[in-house]
Amino acid sequence: MNEHAPQRDSEAAAVELIAVRAENPGPMTLAGTNSYVLRDGDQVWVVDPGPKDPEHLAELLMTCGTDARPQGVLVTHRHLDHTAGAATLARQLSARSGLEVPLRAADQSAVPGSRPLPATLEGDHGTVGHVIHLPGHTSDSVGVLVAGGRMLSGDTLLGGSSTVIVPDDGGSLTEYLQSLAILRAMAVDGRIGSVHPGHGPVYDSPLDVLEALEQAIAHRRDRIEQVRRARTAGVLTMERLLRVVYGAELPEQLRDAARWNLRATLDHLAEGH
Repeated sequence: MNEHAPQRDSEAAAVELIAVRAENPGPMTLAGTNSYVLRDGDQVWVVDPGPKDPEHLAELLMTCGTDARPQGVLVTHRHLDHTAGAATLARQLSARSGLEVPLRAADQSAVPGSRPLPATLEGDHGTVGHVIHLPGHTSDSVGVLVAGGRMLSGDTLLGGSSTVIVPDDGGSLTEYLQSLAILRAMAVDGRIGSVHPGHGPVYDSPLDVLEALEQAIAHRRDRIEQVRRARTAGVLTMERLLRVVYGAELPEQLRDAARWNLRATLDHLAEGH
């Protein structure tokens, strides 16, 4: 028996993790935004309420339950497909429960009305989860390690797709690689047993998690080398670089994301990596 393995049987039984997917599919959101409800007894937390869609918010309210004591609404990063419904849901939960339900984000300036994220989510029965800073996709990206080794990764690791690095939102490929390395070390150490992403399906075993993280790291390393070789060969403009790296048939709806990733890669190389 691995003495470092997460104690899933006891901890996971105490804290229930429920996924509710929003109906906002697209090239950037895949099948839609995954919202998560954490339940510990009658205490509940909601992570990434998603878009301001009345049907989705109503489903989250129903999932929380009429007997819930809501403890907070959290967002993993500033993007609207994760945050647009957050303030509305916090108000709805507060009105129904009669409790003050705080909205929490790493960057309060990007999420109006929010308060700082706590380091831990504490319930009546102990620690529900730990908040971990994972910059890269954006500067304010975080993950939530739920009791039982279940990582809510936001957009740091997607299910079945690579994420985009958004320089205009403080995204950094250098920091992203560091965040992936942190997650990989936690997976190797047995602290992460499953990953529940902001978009796409769950990685539901330690082996799947480790494989996904290693593929994500290898993909970024390969892309860095592609860009490095192209620049050495005299490819200097963004449009030429876009064609060389991604090909002439890149769909129009993905071109902005590809440009962001290339900008992040160029910044990474400019830092001397």
